[in-house]
Amino acid sequence: MTNVLEFGDFDVENMMYAGATPWHGLGDFVGDEPILSAEAIVRAGLNWTGDDSPLFALSPTGEAVAVESHKAIVRNTDQRVLGVVGKKWAAIQNVDAFGFMDSLVDEGLMRYHTAGSLGKGSRVWMLAKVGDTEVLPGDKVDHYLFLYNGFDGKTSLRVLWTDVRVVCRNTARAALSQGRGEGISIRHTGNLSAKLSQAQDVLGISQSVFDDSANFMKVLADTKMTPRDWVDFCVELVPEPPTDEDGNVSKRGRTRVDNQRQEVTSLFLNGTGSDIPGVSGTAWAAYNAVTEYASFHRATRSSQERRFESLLFGAGNDFVKRGTNLLSEFTA
Repeated sequence: MTNVLEFGDFDVENMMYAGATPWHGLGDFVGDEPILSAEAIVRAGLNWTGDDSPLFALSPTGEAVAVESHKAIVRNTDQRVLGVVGKKWAAIQNVDAFGFMDSLVDEGLMRYHTAGSLGKGSRVWMLAKVGDTEVLPGDKVDHYLFLYNGFDGKTSLRVLWTDVRVVCRNTARAALSQGRGEGISIRHTGNLSAKLSQAQDVLGISQSVFDDSANFMKVLADTKMTPRDWVDFCVELVPEPPTDEDGNVSKRGRTRVDNQRQEVTSLFLNGTGSDIPGVSGTAWAAYNAVTEYASFHRATRSSQERRFESLLFGAGNDFVKRGTNLLSEFTA
């Protein structure tokens, strides 16, 4: 099974990883245990800055003319242009991003599982493990804090909670109550220090933050789901295709919906980890069918990178969220 969190080799510039979860086979292996930021930033090849540089355009006569409204962001180590941004745009440097992540653990011992750069340095990520939960004996879910940042002028800094089911690498944003699972997003303008300080207060990382997600998973594992329950759930999860003005459904739309329902049903019955005692025939099996489909099977328009972004920020996340909400109603 291809790991959804593995970006294709063509897009990963540098990275470090510990163990084999959730990335493996690429980058600098640092051992079985996550490492602290001082080592991670070096091993991940992120010990550089993206600096402001004047931007020029060639006039019709071949003269260099300053572009006053924009500037380039240039990496200090190799002078690579990472992006073109507006004058008010301000970089959040890698060392500051690591520092922000470190500040979210009271004892200052945030340990990084993987980190690296994408798109020739235009985007970076950091993933730090902050706990785990055994939903059933032999069925563990690891909890992570994920940071995604860009130097391309398009990518805001995003920080959110992520769960990864160890047995199959199913990945989803943590199912936390009261909107806390949404994490935070920071644009690269204004007082960034103040924004990071406010974000620190909002996130307030501790093991208790994941209690909602862990408890929800255990409730799912304790809830039986009959074949009739599954059919009702699946029909709501993958709704009927849209109709035209005459009330007709296109053959393509009908086929797409039927195929999605069949594939998710197959994962509910025989998905990775379904053979673990206590999983089969439960709402937990349904949840993992949803997350496995989104992580590995749901169609995306292009690369694994797009699938990854969709899973955490886009349509893939929306799909998992819809399934999570339906299961929350089912177990209420």
